[in-house]
Amino acid sequence: FSKLLISLRIDDAVDAIPVHFANGFWGVLAVGLFANGKLMAIAGYNSEKEGLFYEWGGGDNDWNLFLAQISSLAFIIGWVTCLMTPFFIILNVAGLFRVDALEEEVGLDISHHRGEAYDISGAAKKEDVEELMETRASRHGKVEVPKEVAQAADETA
Repeated sequence: FSKLLISLRIDDAVDAIPVHFANGFWGVLAVGLFANGKLMAIAGYNSEKEGLFYEWGGGDNDWNLFLAQISSLAFIIGWVTCLMTPFFIILNVAGLFRVDALEEEVGLDISHHRGEAYDISGAAKKEDVEELMETRASRHGKVEVPKEVAQAADETA
């Protein structure tokens, strides 16, 4: 799923779409396939309808639960699309949807939290951190570089 997003040029740095959408989709669909009536009754749920595989195994051909799960997925996708599309459009028009290239290069951990989240060798360069702080200062007023950030940048230089 991650490779599909890359080929579609969708930027999802933390793989939120494969984790939440794909796995959530599968979780809802799996109920329609694998719901076991005996186990649902033990858990206190309505056990009249079983998943498609258990229905076939019992000689039945009742697609009701599976179709209900498909309908639920269609509703969820429609609801989220209708609710979130306007927000994404407004953020994009306002220029708040993405960070600028320098902030992306330096890392949001430094630009927003004033420190590196991970101790890795490809850390931010001192001149990039200084340029970012100057850029932010021009937009937001004077911003001091915390001494921890300056020390971290000095150590990596």
